[in-house]
Amino acid sequence: MEHDPFADLSEAHRRGIRTTLVFLDEALCEIEQWAEGREMRSELYEERNTLSPEQRRLLIEELAGMRRVLAELRDALGLEAERRSACTAVRALSCSLWPHLVELKGKHLRRYGDTPPEAVQRLNPSVEELIARIKRIADIARGR
Repeated sequence: MEHDPFADLSEAHRRGIRTTLVFLDEALCEIEQWAEGREMRSELYEERNTLSPEQRRLLIEELAGMRRVLAELRDALGLEAERRSACTAVRALSCSLWPHLVELKGKHLRRYGDTPPEAVQRLNPSVEELIARIKRIADIARGR
């Protein structure tokens, strides 16, 4: 009888492996969206999908191969799939953005040098509004 090479892994090993593989799988989902033609545009963010049809085809092939390996590892290690709701993802992303927005306040901008008071007076209310709105987005995702 063949010895299972993963049989002696601790739960800590399995959690560490699973965390990395889930992170990889999530990234593969994003790459797949680009391979399928994703382009997003907003006020300060724009994606241009410059992938050629050949690049897209090759990416889809590689993604399929990677997912096959992931499925084999999932089964061999007895790993559970990560199930994340949109509510949880929106809340987590919103909460992670809040500290970055706080850093846009005038008192924090001093780390780059003296900040003109007029710029701070104009920037701070906009930053406060963005912070309030990102908190409301998190609350909406919480169901409040």
